[in-house]
Amino acid sequence: MKNKSTHAMLLTLVGGYILYIAYHLLENLLSGADDMPQGAAIAAIAVFALGGIAVLLYAWKCWKEAKAEEKNAQNEEDDVNSVK
Repeated sequence: MKNKSTHAMLLTLVGGYILYIAYHLLENLLSGADDMPQGAAIAAIAVFALGGIAVLLYAWKCWKEAKAEEKNAQNEEDDVNSVK
């Protein structure tokens, strides 16, 4: 993807949605409205929660890299302009 900031934003939305799914699975488990076996529900909640956190951490890393690249590009542009 050309714009890494946009990529990071999309990853943030995906990670948030995965955590939202984990929350709803947990909510259904605690309310007793879930037909899924308890062990499978706990495993699914753990997988979705850890997956969502991992995606959000990766999004944060991508965002930091994008900001560093933007800063480097700005510094290079300033250097080129100062030479002229």
